[in-house]
Amino acid sequence: MTFKNLISVVVFVFLIHNTTAQNKTVTHENQQWLQYYNETKLNKNWTLLTDASFRWRDGFDENAQFIARTGLGYSIKQNLRVSIGFAYSSFYTQDTLNRVEYRPHQEILLRNNFNKIRINQRIRVEERFFNPLNNPNNTFNFRFRYSLIVSVPIFKLSKNNPDSMFLLNVGDEIFINTGKETPTQTFDQNRFVVSPVFQLNKNLSVSPTWNSQYVSTATSGTYRQTNVFWLQIRHNLDLSESRTVK
Repeated sequence: MTFKNLISVVVFVFLIHNTTAQNKTVTHENQQWLQYYNETKLNKNWTLLTDASFRWRDGFDENAQFIARTGLGYSIKQNLRVSIGFAYSSFYTQDTLNRVEYRPHQEILLRNNFNKIRINQRIRVEERFFNPLNNPNNTFNFRFRYSLIVSVPIFKLSKNNPDSMFLLNVGDEIFINTGKETPTQTFDQNRFVVSPVFQLNKNLSVSPTWNSQYVSTATSGTYRQTNVFWLQIRHNLDLSESRTVK
């Protein structure tokens, strides 16, 4: 698949979900997300993956969600990694905790380069166990996620450090539910993101991201569109380098 075709896929999915929104009942809101990611390379093949996020709605006025996740990745090739992990998430309504989720997952990550442009594709399968705090009945469903991110370097931030640069990431991620608990929500959500990236060095980057999130609800034919300001901080460590130093 060429770079032009990949861009066409992203634009096509974005137009589909916007066109769909015009034919349905859609409510609108805004959220603010802060998320920290860490990738710690343990050796040539194994990487420890962790992230944590807190989410607010309506200009930080109301708590929305907390999530913490950890996993272990194995690099089959330099551009191909498989991983497993587990996430804990809590959800809030009017600043009151009303539901928690336990979420194991498995994923495949593929990276390809076209000259200086990087294409990241990820497929993730999640097993979602919900435990509403006011309801003793647990619920469960599978969720499948496909993410496509195109990363384009724009200019260097430093003449002396080649790893310090400004990039632009554009991508889309679609979420699909399966299971008897979600008969009217096979489509879970879609995220279209535009993310300027300030890569300070090879280990640290900051990304003030715009995320247009289109989400199904428990009411058939009713959807929620959310404009998200998403501040992402990515931190990489390489323990394998320190082990090779004598």
